[in-house]
Amino acid sequence: MSTRGLFFPLVQIFILATSIGLSTSCSKGYKDKTGTTGRISPTYQGPKEADYCGGSPSTYSDSVTISGTAQYTAREPFGDKSNGGLGAPGSARPIRRAEVRVTNSSGEVVQCTETDGSGAFSFTLPRGDGQFLVSVNSRANNNYFKATVFNAPEQNVFYAITQNVIASSSQNLGTLTANGDGDVLGGAFNILDQILEANDFLRSKVGNCSSSFSECPNFTVAPKVNVYWEAGFNPGSYFAGTGPLSFYLPGYSRLFILGGVNGDVNSSDTDHFDNSVILHEFGHFLEDVVFKSDSPGGEHNGNKVIDPRLAWSEGWGNFLQGAVQGSNYYMDTMGNVSGSTSYIFRIDIEDLVTSGPSKSNDVAEFAGEGNFREFSVTRLLYDVTDAVDAGDDGDDVGDGFAEIWASLVSSIGMVKPTFAFREIGLVHDVVTNRLSGSPQDWSTLRTTEKHGNDSAHFRKEYARYVTTVPGGCGLTGTPYSITPYNDSYDNGSFATSHLLKNNDFYHYKHSGGGITLTLNYETPSGTEADLDFYLYNDSARFGISDDIVGFSREEPSNPGGETESISISNLPAGDYLINVMVYTGGPSIGAATNYEIKVGGTVLCPDTHP
Repeated sequence: MSTRGLFFPLVQIFILATSIGLSTSCSKGYKDKTGTTGRISPTYQGPKEADYCGGSPSTYSDSVTISGTAQYTAREPFGDKSNGGLGAPGSARPIRRAEVRVTNSSGEVVQCTETDGSGAFSFTLPRGDGQFLVSVNSRANNNYFKATVFNAPEQNVFYAITQNVIASSSQNLGTLTANGDGDVLGGAFNILDQILEANDFLRSKVGNCSSSFSECPNFTVAPKVNVYWEAGFNPGSYFAGTGPLSFYLPGYSRLFILGGVNGDVNSSDTDHFDNSVILHEFGHFLEDVVFKSDSPGGEHNGNKVIDPRLAWSEGWGNFLQGAVQGSNYYMDTMGNVSGSTSYIFRIDIEDLVTSGPSKSNDVAEFAGEGNFREFSVTRLLYDVTDAVDAGDDGDDVGDGFAEIWASLVSSIGMVKPTFAFREIGLVHDVVTNRLSGSPQDWSTLRTTEKHGNDSAHFRKEYARYVTTVPGGCGLTGTPYSITPYNDSYDNGSFATSHLLKNNDFYHYKHSGGGITLTLNYETPSGTEADLDFYLYNDSARFGISDDIVGFSREEPSNPGGETESISISNLPAGDYLINVMVYTGGPSIGAATNYEIKVGGTVLCPDTHP
């Protein structure tokens, strides 16, 4: 047995976070302006959310009409990466489609309505000298969008701008404003409005998706999402040793948006006005509840080969925020002009610059490597959806959001239960080979971004589907070969192994019961390579011991051919990932090597996924 590095430890809490270090209510009430205490956990199930003030408005025989307008202000970004950041609050924006609730002096709800698309509202009250409280709340539950912005899961209190009124006569309350400075209440309503923006965008692009792709359901409104934000609070503080952080919590439909650090909102990192970050995290929510994600989570810095499932997930979030905003920039700011401010990053997600001081993030070096790089995924998706510009990176595709969406939500796409290990290669396969209608040809964009471009095997780079073929795919004429890559950063560990060049990954469906997997390999000429053999469960986090169900790491000892074998007596039925890995920790990494994989003595061969 060769000496190898330790497996990675298991990460206990899985989040999808915006963290690119570019070295990336109460039963009756609303949120007051004091800080939340007693933080416990982002998964904490706090008090039940107050019932939404819906249904038909109350009517009164002798009534007065009360009207008004609700708005918020938000700080706006300015300048470029070297000389910019988050500026002063800009022009007021309407609080659209939000709940309006009216209570009497006893706290009883007496009227309900919602703001319209311009932030206006109107309702009736019984005429008299009674005093009422009008609350415009940071939530909506209607045909436009479904979202609540809370302070904390431990309290589940939503925010509101309020005004008292005495219903002695019909009157206009004027304008109620949530400010982007001071108490930063505008932060809650800016977050809320970004969720509406995303829903509006999806309705405009795929509200009639079935007319282009028969399998694609027409979008109406996204499921309910809960957002947690508090001015001055860092959600990363739920996790020991974590810095300022916004994240999405899979399985809980919860977004956590960074409000500052230790009460500071002017010089610390905040995200309540970073619409890119808010929409990126909403993209993760869509992955989780509208289609399907297999992202393993993990570190990503925007300039690194990473698990292609993570690259897809983060690339999708980066792309969606740009598509919704109609902007080719992904931005995150630090502080604001009332303190100190700068850009943490300001990334062009459209243009590919391969060298020089303006070199793009995640420029792929090798064919197929783009599948493993998040900003390569982002740029390709953005070029599919923006205007056609053949002079720009070979961008000969345009306005293609519907075909991307159809590949994600249709019954033959990402949500298909037989698929596993989902990444951009699966999107390419569904768009090219499975969708009805007339999707555009992405091949030029795939070539530009160095994505896998074999239309018969779009998933060759990762999770290629294999089945048993008696007598096929032997070492003579084998489709399997690997040429070890001498990476100066690779010390032989999982952490430094090049996922594309020094690893091959195959998707195998096991019917259940005992299994013996065998890897036979030989190096025809030159120094013999040392191949290791791993079998992962359907989580398949690379190098994570809890996900490795079997492995073999024998030292090569026979120049005529080597064998590695994994035997498991009772393996549950399911999806498994076979990994052939070049060990690079020895004195030499070896030369080009051919191999075959067998299960129970029968060769596994590439096949079309059912």
